[in-house]
Amino acid sequence: MKTSLIFSLIALVLAPALRADQVFNYPAKKPIFSIAFPDAWKIETGDQSLSASSADELVNMELMALDAEEAASALDDAKESLEEELKGIKWLGEPEKGELNGLKATFLNGNVTLEGVKMAVNCAVFAPKAGDTFFMLFNVVPLESLKEHGDEIEKVLKSIKGK
Repeated sequence: MKTSLIFSLIALVLAPALRADQVFNYPAKKPIFSIAFPDAWKIETGDQSLSASSADELVNMELMALDAEEAASALDDAKESLEEELKGIKWLGEPEKGELNGLKATFLNGNVTLEGVKMAVNCAVFAPKAGDTFFMLFNVVPLESLKEHGDEIEKVLKSIKGK
């Protein structure tokens, strides 16, 4: 009985450390929102962008500012950028409107084959602070890896919070 109690206490103490996230305020100067990535992920920041990849490098996420003044043009810019980067992308249905912790967002979903691997492409276009700056967060992940990484991707999306 004492052994199981000790293991339970150790698990309870270590649990927060195992679930720690890397939180980034974006942009670094005068942040308007925050986003969190799993602790084991590799993060690279730039002036107008942030790149994140899972420890096994199967998930790649990019966050970038869009040069658009309204939601419709931001969405067009996001689609155009992804179509240019991911030749042959096929969009799955129409964009879906929704929210990320109270921030209005539009979601795009598609598939593309890269080097013989079928990939899922997901993109969220959103604007903190009443739409004065639009951002896109997209991920590219092998379809076979969605079961393994789907919860992490969803957690990143749900972590976005306006300041």
